[in-house]
Amino acid sequence: MKPEIQLAAVVAAVVFATWVAWPDGEDAPASAVTVHPAGATAAANAASNAAWPPPWPDPGPAGAPRTSGAGEPKPAAVSLAETRLHGDPEAPPIARDETPRERPSEAELADPKAYAAYESRQQARLYAAYVDAVNKELPRLREDIERGRAMGIAADKIARAEEKARGLEAMRAQLLKDHPELGR
Repeated sequence: MKPEIQLAAVVAAVVFATWVAWPDGEDAPASAVTVHPAGATAAANAASNAAWPPPWPDPGPAGAPRTSGAGEPKPAAVSLAETRLHGDPEAPPIARDETPRERPSEAELADPKAYAAYESRQQARLYAAYVDAVNKELPRLREDIERGRAMGIAADKIARAEEKARGLEAMRAQLLKDHPELGR
């Protein structure tokens, strides 16, 4: 074997052995050492420098998503993958309709006129839910508009909210006019 290759192997072995045997607390670069004010004790200096380098993050159980600590930025690809697999933790919950949906009977499925009646009942139920929601939410919207006026919200935003309230009232009035049975 050539002497140059032997020398390179020996140097590599010495570097590897030194790296493995190096004490953990002494490998902090000079820029990572924290300098305390003149009144600080040596114990405070040792305690702050003992945390360098920061511990490697524990990967957690196998298959668990990697979460970053507070303020630790995550690469966009990691964040996107976690969101795709586990959902967005900041997204509001999806509101589901708790009332069980009426299914058509076998007779309604077999007869087109009976099925049309079934569809009419479903449409009436939808309209009634809309009218009920407007009756509940319109007073809250009006209170929000008044609170916004009192807080000095911009006039264009107040006007937009008032337009929405008028639109809700107009739709409710139209539904009640077209389907008087909803008002009962």
